[in-house]
Amino acid sequence: MDADEAISDLLGSAGDRLLRLAFQLSHDRAGAEDLVQQALEQVYRRWRRDGSDVEHAEAYARRAVLNEYLRRRRLRSATELITDSMPDTATPAPDTTVAEHDAMWRALGGLPKRQRAALVLRYYEDLPDRDIATMLDCRQATVRSLIARGLHALRTSVTADAEQLRGGSR
Repeated sequence: MDADEAISDLLGSAGDRLLRLAFQLSHDRAGAEDLVQQALEQVYRRWRRDGSDVEHAEAYARRAVLNEYLRRRRLRSATELITDSMPDTATPAPDTTVAEHDAMWRALGGLPKRQRAALVLRYYEDLPDRDIATMLDCRQATVRSLIARGLHALRTSVTADAEQLRGGSR
């Protein structure tokens, strides 16, 4: 099977899952599509250059999406501009479930990139520690630590947001 057929088969069988992973990491539909596209371009070039089949194409592509996400985060963090003013935000929705959902998304988005990646891979992709450790290039104990710290940060942030919502509605 050549690279064109391999990419076509990969998109047919795992395209939605790759897009979902990218969205969970980036929280942006267009950004997720860009992540998947860039990752698949890398995979395609690699497969064409090597001229060989990849035995675990979906895992290979998932790793490429994660690597692209981490690469972009590193590049963006080097060029971010810190300001002293907060951007305008929308008024909170009256429905508490929507507000709680939004608080969780914001909390997840505020985590360090490796904690966020570990949580997304564990709870959205349902991967075991071994696979996450391979993808993040660390030990399984580090994965467990990243997940524990990430969950603690999420609980703290969401609890604080919930208390603020309850206090603000009185």
